[in-house]
Amino acid sequence: MDRIEKLKALKATPINPEADIALINQYAHKELTPEGVFCFPVNLCDNDVDRDTERFTEASLEKLAKLFVGKSGILDHRWSAEKQVARLYRCEVEKTSEKNTLGEPLTVLRGSAYMLRNEANTPLVEAIEGGIVKEVSVGCRMDKCTCSICGKDLKMDWATWTYQCETGHIKGEEYDGKLCFGELKEPKEAYEFSFVAVPSQRMAGVTKSADNLTDAVEIFKTADIGNVKPDDLKAIGQKIKIALSDDNERKERAKILAENQKFIKEK
Repeated sequence: MDRIEKLKALKATPINPEADIALINQYAHKELTPEGVFCFPVNLCDNDVDRDTERFTEASLEKLAKLFVGKSGILDHRWSAEKQVARLYRCEVEKTSEKNTLGEPLTVLRGSAYMLRNEANTPLVEAIEGGIVKEVSVGCRMDKCTCSICGKDLKMDWATWTYQCETGHIKGEEYDGKLCFGELKEPKEAYEFSFVAVPSQRMAGVTKSADNLTDAVEIFKTADIGNVKPDDLKAIGQKIKIALSDDNERKERAKILAENQKFIKEK
């Protein structure tokens, strides 16, 4: 298949730059510090049917998780050096407790990305933190798009200007009460993720994070906890940051770091 662009967004694990800096520095040519980077969680894609009447299978999401690590974050899918603003340093697939529109467990490909904290990136960082820029889309190449009804390949029929399989099922139509949609399978390449105005997947985008004290304070302010003083809230926020780096999480990061280093050497 040709290059496709997809996207989505939900709640993701908060990011702690101090704990993640070793993962980030794998992609830097100079040693970066936690204070010099802005990290944010992003939902790249999932197994729900999107606006194009297609969806990624769970097997595809697992493969894409490996392919997207290290890929760039750009603006409006414009492939130029000046539009590179971020990089993914970790990707993982999570089966949530929610259901997708098909009634199946919603499975999400989540990514962790970083940007440099500098004067040029300040407007974008502020727009992300303020919720103005939050929608994203992924660019990738899939080998197959099959019919959800019969499993045959879906192809463009230029006579009717519709995608249909050799059995005659048309993407977007219903058959015996079942929607015909495309199953995106066998990922071949992951190119980038991009900040866009309207993603094809309805919930793709940057998700809220409690990776700094300001975010933590805002979370507690909206939790209706009464007359607690701001200084007390900051103290609670500091404890949250410490909790994010418990022994189990540090071990998991070390494992991911070792796997990534092995993958880079093999390449």
